Formats: sequence, C-alpha cells, structure tokens
Amino acid sequence: MNDLLGMSDVLGMWIAFVLTLVVYSYLFLGDTFLYRMAEHLFVGSMVGYAVVLAWHHVLWPRLFAPLLKAPVGNVGLLVPLILGLLLLTKGSTRFSSLGNVSMAFLFGVGAAVAMGGALFGSLAPQIGATMVSLNPGDFLEYGLEHAIDNFIIVVGTLSTLLYFYFTADAGSGLSRLRAGFVRFWAGIGRVFIVVAFGAIFADTVMARVSLLVSRIHFLLDTLRTLGL
Repeated sequence: MNDLLGMSDVLGMWIAFVLTLVVYSYLFLGDTFLYRMAEHLFVGSMVGYAVVLAWHHVLWPRLFAPLLKAPVGNVGLLVPLILGLLLLTKGSTRFSSLGNVSMAFLFGVGAAVAMGGALFGSLAPQIGATMVSLNPGDFLEYGLEHAIDNFIIVVGTLSTLLYFYFTADAGSGLSRLRAGFVRFWAGIGRVFIVVAFGAIFADTVMARVSLLVSRIHFLLDTLRTLGL
C-alpha cells in the first residue's frame, strides 16, 4: 500500500512537471497541440471540480436532500429546482426560450448583488475612509505622520473628483478664476490617478512574478526530488 502511494506521488509530480513545461512552451513554440491539450485538461478538471463541489455542498444538502426528507415542508425549494431545470433547456435550440426566465432571474439577482456589494462594500467604506480630521489638535495626539496621511487623503480625493469635472468653461472674471482653479486641481488629480494605476499595475506584475518564481521553484524541487 505504501509502495502504491509512493508511486502515485511520483506519478503526480511527473504529470505536474510535464504540464508546467507544456504550458510554458507557449512562450517559445506558440499555440501547439500539446499546449491546447494541457489547456483543455486544466479547464476540464476545473469544471469537473466545480461540478463536484456544487453537487456535494449545494445541490444535494440544500435542495434534493430536504425535498426527499420533507417534501411538504420544503415546497419553496421547488422554485430553484424548476428554474434550474429550465436553465438546462438553453442547450437546446428548440426549447432554449424556456430558459430565458432563469437567465433573467440570474442576471437580476447578480446585478442586485453587485450593486449592493459595490455600494455597501466599496463606496460607503471608501467615503467613510476619506472623512478624516484636519484639526491640528488631533495631530498633536497622533503625530506628524498621521497629519500627512490625512492631508494626502483629502487632497487626493478632492483633486481626483475635480479631474472628472468637465464643465469649467473659461469665461471672464470669476468664471475664468474658477476654470483655472479646476484645471489646477484636476492636474493634481491626474497625478494621483497615474500613481494609483501605476501601483495597481506594479502589484499585478509582482503577483504574476511571484507565481512564476513559485513554478520555477516547483520545477527545480521536482528535479531534485526525482534525482535528476
């Protein structure tokens, strides 16, 4: 038994090693047959894993098992069951229109969840985070670093908002003064936007580089383990 387990571990390491090399072969050989085969294998295994998780953690314990145990007390579960069966008709050209009800329900719920998440998970906390104090008395308690952070947050937020203000026409008198004020702060807001996008891009690149380094370590460790 232990020998079988050891052989399965070695076989798994060899499969992962070969698939990693096949995927990285796209950088040098392009879209080859081996790369497409590895791509299909990854997508298929991911879909299969998702289906198994959906069955064991959602469909059976929360839908089919309650309906089989107490169908009268769980009549409301017939609604998701019917919607799910209607969704399967999208694979047929003749009865695909029956699945439009399920699709509309999915898009409606998805849009509502996305709007709620964006409002209460991102927008509201971000607005609350920008409401900082510029009272000099508070800085004596928290220090100069806290004052600089608050100042950058306030200036960055206001200047970025003014960057998207496009109706400052250059007239005469106060209108010209207001237009110059908006253009000045919009320029500062543009600097903050560029810095923010640069930081996001750098973070993305570092994440990809970290993945590349981890895979290279995996290849070297596999060669070392197999004695090659």
